[in-house]
Amino acid sequence: MKRITNIFNEGALDLLANAGVAIPYFFCLTLYNQNKSVFAYALPFLMLYTFRALGMLMTTFITLPASTMLAMSSFFGVIGSLCILGAGNPVFGVIGGILLGLASSWIWPYYLTVRSRGKMDKEFKFNRMHLLSVVLTLILLLVVELIATKTKLLSLSFVLLAFLFFAAMVGGMTITHRLTFYQGIETKQKFRINSLFSLIVLASLVMMVFIIRYSRLQAVSKTFDLLIGVAAIMLFLFLAYYQIDIHKKIFPVSLMAINRGVVMNFVMLYAIFDSTVRFGFNSLMLIYAIYLIGFELGPIILKKYQSLRYPLLLIGLLLTLINFTYFVGLFLCAVFVGTDNRILNDALYSNPDLDSERTFLIKYQLSCVGNVSQQLVYMTTIYFISYFTNVNALGFFNNLADGPTNGVLYSVHIFITTIVFIYAAVTFYFAREKE
Repeated sequence: MKRITNIFNEGALDLLANAGVAIPYFFCLTLYNQNKSVFAYALPFLMLYTFRALGMLMTTFITLPASTMLAMSSFFGVIGSLCILGAGNPVFGVIGGILLGLASSWIWPYYLTVRSRGKMDKEFKFNRMHLLSVVLTLILLLVVELIATKTKLLSLSFVLLAFLFFAAMVGGMTITHRLTFYQGIETKQKFRINSLFSLIVLASLVMMVFIIRYSRLQAVSKTFDLLIGVAAIMLFLFLAYYQIDIHKKIFPVSLMAINRGVVMNFVMLYAIFDSTVRFGFNSLMLIYAIYLIGFELGPIILKKYQSLRYPLLLIGLLLTLINFTYFVGLFLCAVFVGTDNRILNDALYSNPDLDSERTFLIKYQLSCVGNVSQQLVYMTTIYFISYFTNVNALGFFNNLADGPTNGVLYSVHIFITTIVFIYAAVTFYFAREKE
């Protein structure tokens, strides 16, 4: 019985590590959609979105071992899920959203670090019983979510989510206790501020991403649109400056990691809003499926032709300019991300200038920089257009009568795609020389 329980716990950890970014996001979004008349229910979603996006940048100040942080991320998931049960109270909603956001952001990279330690020491093996546990847990999660959505008792979903995070926490402790590396490891300094400037930039980014997400849910004045746009440009420049040190150490791998975040955001966030408004149907699940399939098939398709991943990415970006081939282009972008992901892992883990405990954290920190940068560019574009053409900015995310015309939408798509294309082409130039 103990063995079955351990397998279930480790399977729950693997599921939440792989899908932890999406599951709390969908639950909080569903909670908001069911209670749009009460703005307090938007707060968990806004806070989760903000801290999920920036959680990896916060790990710059945390030097605890990956085993401890893995347990902490699951613990945050438990407390965050339970707090959401009282989301009608803004305090509980904010705390729950923040903790779930951090759990979503941290659980995968720290789990990946721990698993890599296990593989290096040959002390951890993910077997078929673990896979069965993942499948059964996923089925349970889907059934409960369906029942909760139909009955509008979404509290059932968050109770189950808290239970799964608890199982993941126990599973993570079981795994790390088996790994020789983490036995007797010294606890390092818990919190370190590298510079006041870094802390100010991070705090500003937290506020900016929150405001950006808020402005997608609520109408704001045109003047506020302009102010957000200007602030976003300034923060984008600060964010670029903030990464100079890491570029000196691992260039051009740093460019590749940032490019990964840019492309992921293009597919998983920008394209969802863009295609939903342009094509007139909710494309979220379609794009998510395209991304997962492309991500998993990428390393298989390009196993012997990895050097073709950047040309495929550039072709994919061009295909999104044509409505007929839009989703084919997104698939090629996903193939690139899946292939490039493994190459990045190998390049970073074998780099002698990096602490192996922080290798994957650095990768995700840089990806987060790319993700946030792409958001800032996109939202700055929208805010300026909204201000100077008197178009309702919410129309870029919903079909509104006073929103942008199809011509404006397509022009914005050309501009954003061009920006992503240029960055990918520059990265390709330096990455090709390195390889």
